[in-house]
Amino acid sequence: MKKLLLLIAIFPFLISCQKNDFDLYKISFPMDITPLGAKYKIREDKGYSDMVRYNTTDEDLLFFDGYNFSGSLDDSNSLFENSLSFFKEIGNNKIEAYKILITTSSEATKFEEMLVEKLGKTDFYYQKTDFTFRIWNAEGKTYFFETNSSGEYNGKKFKSCDLFVVDSKNRFFINFASAGGFQYYGDYLHEKDKPENTGKKFTYRDFIDQREKEDGKDSYFLKNYVK
Repeated sequence: MKKLLLLIAIFPFLISCQKNDFDLYKISFPMDITPLGAKYKIREDKGYSDMVRYNTTDEDLLFFDGYNFSGSLDDSNSLFENSLSFFKEIGNNKIEAYKILITTSSEATKFEEMLVEKLGKTDFYYQKTDFTFRIWNAEGKTYFFETNSSGEYNGKKFKSCDLFVVDSKNRFFINFASAGGFQYYGDYLHEKDKPENTGKKFTYRDFIDQREKEDGKDSYFLKNYVK
């Protein structure tokens, strides 16, 4: 009888553990989205000329390294719902990038702490008044991570963040992500591709040191840069 009661008590827990068999941190690129589309709620967005985007707020897909980041700033407004998007190029049937968008302050803070702990220190790190921009390269993936503390909704401030993860071999999506607060990364890649730097270790920190040496401490590449 005691064994039966114990099984009844842990059964819901076992079901909850088995329910989630998807984790963004564990996926490999390129990825076939067909099995996910058949099992989860995913919407295809063809509003781009050179890529296809698949959007979802299905909480069973919103897992990163075991952490569920589902939530909403306003249950009545889907624009403020935490979400996930997958990307592929036109003419390519495989997913080679995904983007996480978190608009709830609590989840955004927890996600940032978890990501920094998981991926560690990075050479690309810029911090402005209400924004931070970090890039990591790990296990064949490039992680573009931005936080924004300037948001305000219904008179209350909130923190948001987004993470764009790309197959490091896919230059199309790397270039796509290297904009806004990440635009200097494109300059770095251009420098890294030069003959004198190919075939050797040339990190973003090496690029910064080079810019400081050539441009001086007032170089715009050094402004807001966190060493």
